[in-house]
Amino acid sequence: MTTSQGKTFVVATGVFILALVGASLSDAIAQNTKVGVATQPVKIKLGWQKVPPLAPNYLMAQEAKKYGLDIELVEFNRYTDMRVALENGSIDFGSFGPGDMALSADTGRSNAVALAGEATGVDLLAKRAGIGKVSWKDLASGQIPFGSFGAGIAWVKTVATMDEHGYDFGKVNEIKIAGTIYDVMQTLRAGSTKVVMDVEPAIAQGVKEGYAEYADELGINSSSLGGQNALFIANRRMLERPEVVQQVLRNYVDQITRLQRDPALWTQTYQAYTGVDKSVAEMSLKRIRLDLRFSQDELSNFAKFLVKKGLAKHDSLPDTVRAQYVYEPLAKVTGKSPGELGKSAGAAAEAKK
Repeated sequence: MTTSQGKTFVVATGVFILALVGASLSDAIAQNTKVGVATQPVKIKLGWQKVPPLAPNYLMAQEAKKYGLDIELVEFNRYTDMRVALENGSIDFGSFGPGDMALSADTGRSNAVALAGEATGVDLLAKRAGIGKVSWKDLASGQIPFGSFGAGIAWVKTVATMDEHGYDFGKVNEIKIAGTIYDVMQTLRAGSTKVVMDVEPAIAQGVKEGYAEYADELGINSSSLGGQNALFIANRRMLERPEVVQQVLRNYVDQITRLQRDPALWTQTYQAYTGVDKSVAEMSLKRIRLDLRFSQDELSNFAKFLVKKGLAKHDSLPDTVRAQYVYEPLAKVTGKSPGELGKSAGAAAEAKK
């Protein structure tokens, strides 16, 4: 081989090697793009409360990195406060009930949309230990002091349930209580109330301490309003980022499924963020069911009841509120149809026109 030929061979070999390296790099970049490898996780703010139904939110933050997310948990004391934060955009996702959703829609400028169900059966009544069974007739007599939040989903469901049984809530000896869920229970301990509406773990703690009992005979899950208590909510602007919504919902569905399949994990998770002992945690979770479904018809019925009782500003609320439930993102993640997830048949038919 001549010197000239040798130089040509070296140059050609070098070019070939560079071409191979370039091709390998291009393939690697293409593969990373194909599987959606992100250089930085997507940052979101997720609203949360230390109540049993929102255990999925807590686990979502712990498992966030697996889904390409960086989740900041923002704690609230009430669903109402979380609703305000979702409406003004200070958080991206969170949870509250259908009552708050209807009230949000009634403003005419709501930025909140429900993406999934979360829990049912959370709204409960408790009674002073030892007073025996209590009926709706007893409450309507005005002889039993009834401790109330004076508003909220539990209050509306109590009024609606009494209405369905033929009794007027206006005749109840209602004592409106300001303060925390534990302040409500303290009125029961002191005897200034005999029956109260409240949530867990306050009732379970009262039962454990011996001064309270569950008033299961007064179930307040109205047949028309249903048992839905918590929904998974997004600020409407997040719908402009469908890929992020999908990431968040995959995380959410996986965590709620884990908890459904493993009650012990739910108990342990609940204990971790509340500090309650195991017996109180197990008692708190006994009457609650995690559920991804969310009924458009129940939400509309909720709105109808608010209109009927003069608690809504707009008579058209039962129709307009339906738009607050968005089913397509969850349908893509779960493989279920919007109808299976709770979208009403009427709404589905209307959408096809």
